[in-house]
Amino acid sequence: MISKTLALALAGATLLAACSGEQPATTTSNGAMVDNGVSLRNLGETEVAVPKPEQLTVKGRLIPTPSDPTSRHFLLRERKAVGGTIIAILRQEHDGKVAYARTETDCGKRLFHVLGVGPNRALVETNVAHDGPLRPIKGLPLREELATYVCAASGTPLAKT
Repeated sequence: MISKTLALALAGATLLAACSGEQPATTTSNGAMVDNGVSLRNLGETEVAVPKPEQLTVKGRLIPTPSDPTSRHFLLRERKAVGGTIIAILRQEHDGKVAYARTETDCGKRLFHVLGVGPNRALVETNVAHDGPLRPIKGLPLREELATYVCAASGTPLAKT
């Protein structure tokens, strides 16, 4: 029992240490700089992605994403948070794999960020992606497409630029 407790404590400390501090800038597969280490465009190519099962329990609503023709993005669920932002669970299907993201969108201010990523819906609810604070979607076409769809689905259209 003590060894299990120690193992869990060590795992928690390791996770905390790995997730602490500022995330370094990274480059996506298409050469775009990501200043936070979380890219929705290539999430299906990361270690978070898992092989797509034959049958998905939640089909979701296909989100039109012309800026990412190699992937399919689905809205599984959205809800309004206490502060008025929209929390959404998204699934990306890419090259026979799936990955999930939990996002937050401020439709009135055109702000967006990733709250968590994971290989399934249950883990994406608890995982923390350390994407940073809500920030503008200007110049980020995929995030703008996702935000537009999520806001419309929630009944709060994305503000005009």
